[in-house]
Amino acid sequence: MSYHIAIVEDDIDQQQNYADSLKRKGFSTSCYDNVEDALNGIKNNPPDMVLLDVVLGEDEDGGFTICRRLIDGGSKLPVIFLSERSDEIDQVFGLRLGAWDYQTKPISLALLAERIKSLQRIHQARIETIEPSTSSSSSELSIDEEKSYVSWHGQSIPLTLTEFRLFYAIYQAGSEGIDYQALAESTMQRLVTNGTINSHIKNIRKKFNATKVEFKHIRNKPGFGYRWEQS
Repeated sequence: MSYHIAIVEDDIDQQQNYADSLKRKGFSTSCYDNVEDALNGIKNNPPDMVLLDVVLGEDEDGGFTICRRLIDGGSKLPVIFLSERSDEIDQVFGLRLGAWDYQTKPISLALLAERIKSLQRIHQARIETIEPSTSSSSSELSIDEEKSYVSWHGQSIPLTLTEFRLFYAIYQAGSEGIDYQALAESTMQRLVTNGTINSHIKNIRKKFNATKVEFKHIRNKPGFGYRWEQS
């Protein structure tokens, strides 16, 4: 069965371009142009991934609404925002909601397909992971770089792809630390500011601490970036 992608986009021409391009790459698609139809469609015909525009018709935050409803309902579907809204505050908000990625328009169809394939591999690996093979491990922390998978005291940490890249960059840097510029480059994202990175790190710490096992390995280096503190 082909990997199924729900496309939520109110511009019908763009929606069709996405769908045609992804079908040529072997994906199946379902298309929606508003919040209500998208939520009903995703419920009745569950996809493997969701592409969301933020602005849907007159609803300027329609995509955010869909993402929030999915996450609040317990969904672990990978969500990618595709939006002309390029302000940092929108990107940070979308990622805080639980999106795996936020791309600003215009984006080439070739690049979009590659990002989807990358997230597809990670998503599938996480589904299949029972006892992850680790590239690095200790009695408390296990990391699988290939699968972008982290566990903390035996509990899986649901990091987004961007969060994992930042986490792993800090982990590899060790006690010497890594500066903001290098961290921004590690995300492979556009328009990444220090504030965006700080927000991601806050989310990473929150996810680790949600396990009820204290996590203090990521430390600030004021005016520089972050470092890894080995306990």
